[in-house]
Amino acid sequence: MFCKCIKFMKNSPFPFTLCLTISLFLLGSSNSWASEKNGDSNRTADKAGKNSDGKKKEYKTIEAVQNEIRVTLSLEGYFEDADALPFSIDTTSWSEIKVLSPPVHGKTIQKGERLIEIDLEKINKKRKEMNHELSILNLNQEILASELKRDEQINKIELEKINRMEQYNREEFERYKNIELPYEKKSAVYDLKRYEENLSYVMEELIQLRKMYEADDLTEETEEIILQRTQNDVNRMKFSLEGAKIRKDKALKLEIPQSMSEKQDSFEKKILTHKTNRIIKPVELKKKKLEMRKIEEEKVILSENKLKLEKDLLKLKATSPIAGTLFVGTFDRGKWSGSKLFETKLKKGGLIKQYEEFVTLCPGKNIQARIRIPEKSLVGLSGVKKGKLIPGTNPDQNFNANIIEIGKFPIEPKSYDAVVRFTIPDGEKPPLPGSSCTLKIITYQNKNAITLPLSSVFKEDHDPEVRYVYLLSAKGKPVKKIVKTGKTSGENIEIVKGIRLNTKILKEKPEA
Repeated sequence: MFCKCIKFMKNSPFPFTLCLTISLFLLGSSNSWASEKNGDSNRTADKAGKNSDGKKKEYKTIEAVQNEIRVTLSLEGYFEDADALPFSIDTTSWSEIKVLSPPVHGKTIQKGERLIEIDLEKINKKRKEMNHELSILNLNQEILASELKRDEQINKIELEKINRMEQYNREEFERYKNIELPYEKKSAVYDLKRYEENLSYVMEELIQLRKMYEADDLTEETEEIILQRTQNDVNRMKFSLEGAKIRKDKALKLEIPQSMSEKQDSFEKKILTHKTNRIIKPVELKKKKLEMRKIEEEKVILSENKLKLEKDLLKLKATSPIAGTLFVGTFDRGKWSGSKLFETKLKKGGLIKQYEEFVTLCPGKNIQARIRIPEKSLVGLSGVKKGKLIPGTNPDQNFNANIIEIGKFPIEPKSYDAVVRFTIPDGEKPPLPGSSCTLKIITYQNKNAITLPLSSVFKEDHDPEVRYVYLLSAKGKPVKKIVKTGKTSGENIEIVKGIRLNTKILKEKPEA
């Protein structure tokens, strides 16, 4: 047929490419038909458990064998010093902690040795100022105590004086009202009366002189002089009497009432002053006593602050409480923070906060491990404590280890903390705190387990928990067999139920 197509192409007016396409299509259809025919024959042979050539189909089988199944759990963690002591400068009143010389990471420290040098200039200056203030308060207290003692004695004298003065003022005022005031009124009247009497006397004398001069033989000139002088006295007396009347009216109506008011006001002011002084004097003493108490309280507060400052001064010397190795930074369940976090703070001129832990002292005599356990592994560790601890610095080395404590609460989501103690062989150095480690624990072991390769045990699609294998029937056909599996170790899986030792199963899943 293909030859006919070639011949046709030679004689055909159509292009050669079109003819070639038709030829290839016909050739592919022929091969497809042949393949389908062969496939039908193969399927028929499979249904009969035979190959396409009619022979019986053979399956590769394996036997269930006895092997050791071991499940090992690997847990990551860090070594830590159980006696490690984080160090901070816990000042109570002094907040400025300025670095002069930083700590040396990895340095071996003796007890009492300085870990870091802090600038003490300002705190020493403050301490001197407080000593000076305390000395001034002591002097002020001595002065005030002397003044108070003096004032207490003076106060008694002054209170007695106030009482005397008050009594004297009352008596004086009463005397004025009862004696002096009536006398002043009488004096004003009497003065007027005296002037009236004087005038009367002079006028009577003038009258008598006139009668006498008319009867005697004196010269006229002498009479005139005497009479004129007497007349002048009468005139003066009249004038004086007029003034006396004015003064009397003024005294009775103005001066005496005004004087009475002034005396009354003065008396009341003095009485009020006495009463006030009687109150003020004890209050002044009380005030000085309060000032004394205030100074005493200031001294107590200043002394307490001075004591706190002196304690802070000792703390700022930053001496080591124990001997050990100095690590810059802190440890959290064995994990070292690193020194980078404190690099800026611990350089010269850097500032450290109060109560901030910036170095850790490790004696190095009680090294243990802190391991993190995923919560899904907690069940597997139930009842299992012993294992091997492998340091990250030497993977070929291992220590016999024992879990002594597992935290009751998670330390972070899905993670728990465990403390692991281990034995260091004689002659070997303990691991450094902060270095990593791995704890390997056998959580399951069965030395006589019936096992199969993991690849020969299959799962149901609708239920992955259901496991099965394939057996060969007496006719040589694959038969599905449900089995119960246990733990997996490497490429092997433990068969707990379903087949016996040396049972033959299909190595691979048969074709459908």
